[in-house]
Amino acid sequence: MKKLIGMLLAVVLTAILSSPVYADAVAGLEPGQAMPDFTVSLTDGSTATLSEVLEEKELVVLNIFASWCGPCEIEFPEMEKVRETKKEQMEIIAVSGDPDDTMEMIDEYKKSHELSFPMGLAGDALGFIELEAYPTTVFVDRNGNVGLVKIGAFVSQEDFEEKVDLFLSPDYDGKPLETEKAVDYSLYFLLWIVLGGLLSLIGRWRMFRKAGKPGWNSLIPFLNTYREFSLCWNGWFGIIADLCIVAGVINNLAGLPAVIYYVLVAVSLFFSILEGFKLAGVFGKGKVFGLLLILPVFRDICRFILGVTKAEYRPNK
Repeated sequence: MKKLIGMLLAVVLTAILSSPVYADAVAGLEPGQAMPDFTVSLTDGSTATLSEVLEEKELVVLNIFASWCGPCEIEFPEMEKVRETKKEQMEIIAVSGDPDDTMEMIDEYKKSHELSFPMGLAGDALGFIELEAYPTTVFVDRNGNVGLVKIGAFVSQEDFEEKVDLFLSPDYDGKPLETEKAVDYSLYFLLWIVLGGLLSLIGRWRMFRKAGKPGWNSLIPFLNTYREFSLCWNGWFGIIADLCIVAGVINNLAGLPAVIYYVLVAVSLFFSILEGFKLAGVFGKGKVFGLLLILPVFRDICRFILGVTKAEYRPNK
């Protein structure tokens, strides 16, 4: 059971960390079109020009990131591994699209993450690309055409290497791949909050009605003075957890630093676990069951069942 919980948590965290950090525009490249030539400045003082690199390489992978972007940081080591084995045929050029990033910051970033491929700043050279999210990766094939646009991070070395091998294959016919867009799990979190809120509202309504109290009490849970409320819903823990997720969604949509989003997710997870332990106690279950209750839909269904079936209530003293 504990291994299962660990796997579930790993899946949830991977989904969160691989979600793209959204910028404020729409991607401006289409697979199959000729990639406009560009020259970007690099951390070693040199420049990289697309057409010149394509004279020596069969594939150029342009990665547009930001120094504060968590998903970008996750995919770079995987890209580095692939590039090390195929650097005779392909090149990665990673440039920051955040105007607040400086060359000194990117130079330090490159050194601290032990990355060997060229890195620098996008500047005005890539102004023709309207970013939808960080990271955005553009594969430019041997013909100078856009072969693939990837919005969001590559979550594994295998995923990235598969795309690279396709464009380096002798059988590559120049046909582009469709734009890939990583799932933005923020919308799913928001859906879970809405669904969970509805189920909780119905459950609380039933609880108060059975207790002979006005149903409207279910609309203001933090003003409730009943012991069963603190046991079943653990009011403030659940409220804080949900507010953190809502704030995380707003943070992503506003394009604020990703570190804020991850801190909010961590805080939400912490209070969700505390809430799960409390609810597990009401069911007479242990902490293993409590950890399972951090899964949004499972948790809210349990809250709903508890709310519509439990009938004895005692006021707090």
